[in-house]
Amino acid sequence: MKSGTDNLKILLQFFIAIACAMALAILQPNFLDWVRAAGQTIPQKDIIGDYFTAVIWAFVLGFSILFWPVSFHDKRALLVVWLIKIFVTLGIMLFYEHIYGGKTGLDAFGYFYDSIIKNFAWEYFKFGDGTPNITNLARLHRYIIPESYHALKVTTAMIGMIAVYIFYRAICLFWRHDDVRIFYVLALYPSILFWSSILGKDPIMFVGVALYAYAVVGWQQFGQVRYLLWGALGVWLASFIRLWYAPILLAPLAVFILIQSGRFYLKVVFMVIVTIAFLFSWSLFAEQFSIESSQDLVSASDTVSSSWGSEGGSGQQISGGITSIGSMLAFMPIGSFTALFRPLPGEILNPFGLLAGFENFILLFLFILALKRTQWKEIKEEPILLWAIATVIVWGTIYGFVSYQNLGSAVRFKLQILPILLALLVYLARDRNKLSRPQETDNLPMVFLPSKGAKPKHSTISRIIHASIFQVKSKKRYYWKWKRVK
Repeated sequence: MKSGTDNLKILLQFFIAIACAMALAILQPNFLDWVRAAGQTIPQKDIIGDYFTAVIWAFVLGFSILFWPVSFHDKRALLVVWLIKIFVTLGIMLFYEHIYGGKTGLDAFGYFYDSIIKNFAWEYFKFGDGTPNITNLARLHRYIIPESYHALKVTTAMIGMIAVYIFYRAICLFWRHDDVRIFYVLALYPSILFWSSILGKDPIMFVGVALYAYAVVGWQQFGQVRYLLWGALGVWLASFIRLWYAPILLAPLAVFILIQSGRFYLKVVFMVIVTIAFLFSWSLFAEQFSIESSQDLVSASDTVSSSWGSEGGSGQQISGGITSIGSMLAFMPIGSFTALFRPLPGEILNPFGLLAGFENFILLFLFILALKRTQWKEIKEEPILLWAIATVIVWGTIYGFVSYQNLGSAVRFKLQILPILLALLVYLARDRNKLSRPQETDNLPMVFLPSKGAKPKHSTISRIIHASIFQVKSKKRYYWKWKRVK
């Protein structure tokens, strides 16, 4: 009964917020004119009808959150974030579309246009080829919502929010404690908030990487097969759009094979699965880019890197080009730094570049602080930290060749790895005396219970009850259950 009352309460709050937003928009005399102006290059005759279809669809998707299999506190947080994402997707993004739409239009306009001139067909899907796959998914979307660009954008925004929530659950698995503030930080981080809401390849890949991260942490903590299945789905989704994401995501898993202690048969199963998947994905990657030798790899890297070059203020060339394996290795440190921490403040002077520069300044500050506060022993004893570091390094090494030549695109590319990078830097840069991770004790099964009437916060870290011999019985709600399987 209480759960139903809580759901009705947050539904009423959500409905009031949507109604107020719509009323304010309609009462603004120039708002609808602005919607028309911002969408003048969108291939849609009735752009106002398109827009209001999206508003209704946003409400329907928000209403669906009430039925998600998550806690009441998480539902409330999801609804708050969803309201903000609606504001970004159907509000702020209009400025982006108006400014950067231009005569040729954004890629998103092209996806929508191609989706309305052809019907959906399974044979149009091509594994690893992002553009036709996104276009075909947009055609499939027409069976749910008829030809609405803004509604399609709202759907991808929801996919992006789901990805953020999955990343949050992965962090909770590692931290062994729920704290919804972590979800707010991830979801409202400006680059994550915006780029996970666009119509394009990014939200689909984002949810794939999120599933992969959740599976890696879950497998390391519990060793259950279901996490392997989630991980396989995540790698498949990411590489379904960008084929090279499969080797990027699979390579860092070697960390667990090399240093992970535990049951021997689990290590063997894990090693066999990862090795087969990596070799298979690499063969597909090599086939797509016609790589048969090391020189072919050099040529392909140079071609792909040059194709992303920009003639604007965000473009720059690799000095001397990529001519050999040696030049690739020499460029990797510079390229990795660019992919992870650039543009720096002042390098790109448009609104998105200035905001990205400020964010990267914060990331660089956290990186320096993490180097100062972290000892090698702490990293060596926690395989998840080594995996996260390896994932960031592998991603930065590969994407450095692209990001260096187009700093504007680098901001968007980094979305996929940004939650891992941000969580890693915040964790390593934290003050150990003020914020410590709950520790495992004697390898016993443990249940986390909240303090009296308290919400699960770091300031009131849940009591730990050992339940190896007896069952814990309590009328209090279980916020979290945790058991480590060796």
